[in-house]
Amino acid sequence: MPFRMLEYYLLLKQRYPDKTIKQMVLYVGDRKPNMQNYLETDKLKFSYEIRDIKDIECRELLESDSLEDKILAVLCKVEDFETYIFSLIDELLKLSEKQRADYIRKLLIALNYRPKLKLKLKALMEERKMPLTITEEMAKEDPFYDLGYKKGQEEATREYIKKLYEKLNLPPEKIADILDVSIDFVKKVIKETGE
Repeated sequence: MPFRMLEYYLLLKQRYPDKTIKQMVLYVGDRKPNMQNYLETDKLKFSYEIRDIKDIECRELLESDSLEDKILAVLCKVEDFETYIFSLIDELLKLSEKQRADYIRKLLIALNYRPKLKLKLKALMEERKMPLTITEEMAKEDPFYDLGYKKGQEEATREYIKKLYEKLNLPPEKIADILDVSIDFVKKVIKETGE
């Protein structure tokens, strides 16, 4: 990051030689930032500011007329997530289905940086039966979709193995053949079942 910021600084200074350039990295990760904000060599001293977006009060973003700003606010310090999300949903419901889907995608992308809030949103949607649809297409765009999908498939396969073994008394070889999985996996699941 320090080298990239130095490169940006030089490009800006070259283009705007008479301007004072103030640089800042806006950190959006879930943890506290721990990256270096300076570069020092025998001939050069260069530094810039790093700000954690979670330390920024996002009242201006929340009060903005722009839905993009309100979605970006989820990365900031939002004291009352429920009030925030219900207010956002009220606005999303006023949009056409196509526009709403676009903004929901943006919200899901932003929430990838806040996994705990993403889980909170899921729980709120289930608990309150929220009138907001997240389509399979939107979910597939989530970088964690494949991980969850594969985990879900594996869990389902484990359940099928248990049922075929316990209820139908099928041997591991037959179960592996029926479910098109390795015999080692079937034996592992059967062993776990017996423990």
